[in-house]
Amino acid sequence: MILQNTGMKFDVITAIPMFILWIAISIVALILINKGKLNKKYSLIIYAFVIVLGGVILGGIPNAVLPIQTILSTIGVIRPIITILPMIIILIILLLTVLLFGRIFCGFACPVGALQEIVSKINFKSSVKKQKNVKYKIDISLKTATIIRWILFAVVVVLTIFWSFSVLQIINPFTGFKIFTNPLVPLFLIPGITLLIVTVASIFIYRPWCRLACPFGALSSIVGRFSRIKYIRTEDCNECGLCEKICPTHQAEQNSKKEECYYCSRCVDVCPQNSIKLGK
Repeated sequence: MILQNTGMKFDVITAIPMFILWIAISIVALILINKGKLNKKYSLIIYAFVIVLGGVILGGIPNAVLPIQTILSTIGVIRPIITILPMIIILIILLLTVLLFGRIFCGFACPVGALQEIVSKINFKSSVKKQKNVKYKIDISLKTATIIRWILFAVVVVLTIFWSFSVLQIINPFTGFKIFTNPLVPLFLIPGITLLIVTVASIFIYRPWCRLACPFGALSSIVGRFSRIKYIRTEDCNECGLCEKICPTHQAEQNSKKEECYYCSRCVDVCPQNSIKLGK
């Protein structure tokens, strides 16, 4: 039986910096997006800040996988619900932010997401012309990504609840950040390898962990369909189609629900009419 024993249990010392970082980064990103000032420079600064502080220094927080991991593990051994109440509350709050503002947390406050986003810029450009010259990238459709994600999610649920095998605890890339501060702890070796694989894969596949394997990403993809605020096209749009060509998640279509929009702003950068804004 493999349960919570990674040093990532809920405690006030972990929770306080987690919430501060999560809320502060999300607010800053939303303000910059709303004012149309989230350029490449500011985006890179935010991503780097989250990777260094939330990832390397704080050991992979905010950790969106931890609440799901803890809840599933507790269900598997039939523990009282009160023991996982803090994790349930955290998960609900995270999903509420998705409902209100879309995938802003995944886009900017998540250290694994920020790492993938920076690395993705090697092969996923903000220019249609430059993108055409990229040879080595794998374009995964929304349908294919969704199928893979839910198959993996089902496997995780079955293994954790019915076999008491917490696969998320073993491979969680968030825990992999702890290898920077605890390199001699064997427990962090496999998560560290997972983080390395995700990082390398991000060169060729846009956000592979977020779109294919993250359990929080799976839940967010459902809630995100009903988010109140997201990127929309204004009346200035002339239907040139450049945003649709450049979007790495195929979410720039006019009628898209934007459940897989990570606010990477490639569509904003490529729009000649400046017609993509944050709105309801």
